[in-house]
Amino acid sequence: MKLQKNATEKNSITTYPIQSLFHSTSSDKRVTFEEIGVCDRSIWRQAIYPNVYRTYPQDVPFKNVVEAIKSGSPVSVTPNYNFPINIRNTSKSVCSNSTKYDLVIVVKSGVLGWERRQQFRAYMQRQKDLNPNTKLGIVFSLGMPRQHGGRIFNRDGHTTVLEGPVGDMMDEYIGRSSEVMQKIEEEMRKYDDIVLADYEDTYYNLTWKTVTNLRWISAFCDKLHNDVFMIIDDDHRMNVSMLMKFLASVPRDKRRTSIFGRIARSDGAFRSPLSKLYLSFREIPWDVMCAYPRGFCQLIGADIVDDMAIGSAYTRYNYVHEDVYLGLLAFKLGIPLEHVDTMYDHGEFELRRPPNSAYMVAESRFWKSD
Repeated sequence: MKLQKNATEKNSITTYPIQSLFHSTSSDKRVTFEEIGVCDRSIWRQAIYPNVYRTYPQDVPFKNVVEAIKSGSPVSVTPNYNFPINIRNTSKSVCSNSTKYDLVIVVKSGVLGWERRQQFRAYMQRQKDLNPNTKLGIVFSLGMPRQHGGRIFNRDGHTTVLEGPVGDMMDEYIGRSSEVMQKIEEEMRKYDDIVLADYEDTYYNLTWKTVTNLRWISAFCDKLHNDVFMIIDDDHRMNVSMLMKFLASVPRDKRRTSIFGRIARSDGAFRSPLSKLYLSFREIPWDVMCAYPRGFCQLIGADIVDDMAIGSAYTRYNYVHEDVYLGLLAFKLGIPLEHVDTMYDHGEFELRRPPNSAYMVAESRFWKSD
């Protein structure tokens, strides 16, 4: 990235006419992103969507910045969120040495999730056997074990306890990071399918994992041969045959320039600190979320991966949920979100799937062979 000599840092000092953000406001006051977060909550009933989303840091001319960086031209604004994320290990077979695949799948997996990874590998081997003419490249995306705190987190001043099996595992492996890394190193030697980065791998750092995935795909993968890349949670599965037929049914230019998934529209923000989905008003001041692809699975077009990787350096991600973050990033970049009815997130399979209908992506418990 080249910076112009007069490049400036553009943090949240940008101000906006309050009348452009809220209806029924006669004031000519200008406000910052931080200031609208502490406004009286009653004013948010008058919020103007999507205008309020444009205030999310860092407010820069995204398309111009991305085009400049891709062309090697200097940019006028310093990125505030270009945090160093180092890849400590990558696969020597997937997205390496000019290997070609019909689809590259990046699986979001927790550093302690070796059992889930083994189950996913077994399932995908069965899918490969059923689809011998489809060449799949599969990697698991991991961070580093947490050093302190176990399942207890501070969420914007509130103590949060991560419940369930994931929290149990975190408590079990407190102080055992060297043992965890020995297991991971053994997996890397045996399977050569792990992308390991140096962020702390926890539920509340999933956005770091997402940014890592975008950077890894951008830096390592063939975006000429591949039209899309799949990102999926390790507790979900896909029907490869149905997936490839779906992709073939979508015009190539649309495949390459869109994000496909189960698109959430008009979701509300969770304001209770007791919920692991909690968002404070300081982090996300608006009550209605920007449209976003739910986090369990997305298909991301090859032509927009570089844009998203660059855009992540200009979009704050150390507070917001990873799927909501993808929605904000897509909004700022003008990337279309395409809803796919046959992709089901967790309990939605039981709630929304028509009886006896086919499904392309769903939680692992709904696949008979898993």
